[in-house]
Amino acid sequence: MYFTVYKITNNINGKFYIGKHQTTDLNDGYMGSGKLLLQAISKYGKENFTKEILFIFETEEEMNTKEKELVIINEKSYNLCDGGNGGFSYINRSGMPKFKGRKHTNEAKKRMGHPGNTTFLGRKHSEETKRKIGENSRTKLLGRKLNEDTKRKISETLKKKHADVV
Repeated sequence: MYFTVYKITNNINGKFYIGKHQTTDLNDGYMGSGKLLLQAISKYGKENFTKEILFIFETEEEMNTKEKELVIINEKSYNLCDGGNGGFSYINRSGMPKFKGRKHTNEAKKRMGHPGNTTFLGRKHSEETKRKIGENSRTKLLGRKLNEDTKRKISETLKKKHADVV
C-alpha cells in the first residue's frame, strides 16, 4: 500500500488542490475528491489539470501529517478545510455516517410535487396539458409519432390481451 500526498493544478488559472490518497497503484488515475476541485474539473475538463505525486509514505500517519503541513486555504486553493483528517479511513474510524444526507422539508416536497401527481408548485395541470403529457409519454415509449390507425391497432391488441387474461 502506498500513502501519497499529491497536488493537482489547474493549468488554466493556476489554482491547486493538495490531497492524500491510499492506493496499491500509483498510476490509478485518481484525481481527488474535493468538492471545489471536482466542480473545476467538470467546468474546465480533466485534460486541463496536472497531477503531481509530492510524497509517498509507508504509513497513513506520515501521510496525514504531511498533508496537514502542506494544505493552504486561500483564493488560489481548491481545498476547503485543513489537511490531516478526512478521507474514508477517517470516516470509518470516527464512526461518522458515511453518507449523511439531508431530508427535504414538507414545504420543499410540496413544491416538487411527486411522480404521478398532477400538481406542480401548487398548480393543477389543465386537462389539455394532461392529454399532451400522456401523448408525449406514449410517443416516447414507442419512439415515433403515432397516426390514428396505429393507435387503433394498439388499442385493439391491448383489449384482446386483457380479454384473454380475464
